[in-house]
Amino acid sequence: MTFFPPDPDVPEPQERESSQPRWWAAPEDEMPALFPASEILATTDHVAVALMGAAIYRDGIEFRLERRLRRNGLPTQEWNKLCGAFMEHHPWGDPMDPAGRLRFGLVLGDGERVFADQSRFFGDGDPMAEPTHHTLNRRGGGGGGDGNSYSGSDGLWLWPAPPAGPIELVMQWPAFNIDERRVILDGNGMLELVPLARRFWP
Repeated sequence: MTFFPPDPDVPEPQERESSQPRWWAAPEDEMPALFPASEILATTDHVAVALMGAAIYRDGIEFRLERRLRRNGLPTQEWNKLCGAFMEHHPWGDPMDPAGRLRFGLVLGDGERVFADQSRFFGDGDPMAEPTHHTLNRRGGGGGGDGNSYSGSDGLWLWPAPPAGPIELVMQWPAFNIDERRVILDGNGMLELVPLARRFWP
């Protein structure tokens, strides 16, 4: 016998597995086919934005983007200001200057325009209700840097799979004096890879 009484039995919490809507992000239980697409979308003396490829899933496409920032001789005060503006434009950030934010959009093969703008989730219907049109969600990945450079990555999740035809990727970043830039991608080539996407677990 010990001085302290035994701990009472604690019931196992009843937790249900939850899954996010499929139009929010690429599925985590699926291995995509990779489409080779590398395009420099924009460069300035300090900033570069590039498309690094596309991941083709069974019901959507994730466009993988990289952002780079270099100091390139800037004095400390100007460099710190530039870093603040660069990090401010994380997809879930709250930029002080919304008009200067980094924006992405697509023009699909049938002419439909789709915008990666988080504002459509707020005050624009139920985000849990399945959309009746194509959606484009921007999700931030890893990033970091030091006293001379910074980097960041983004994924643009297009859902559902697009119609046949070319896909035009459009971007702008007014805060860094990057006007509207466009690049045409091989949408049909991407759709040919859809059957190659595989689930990890049947």
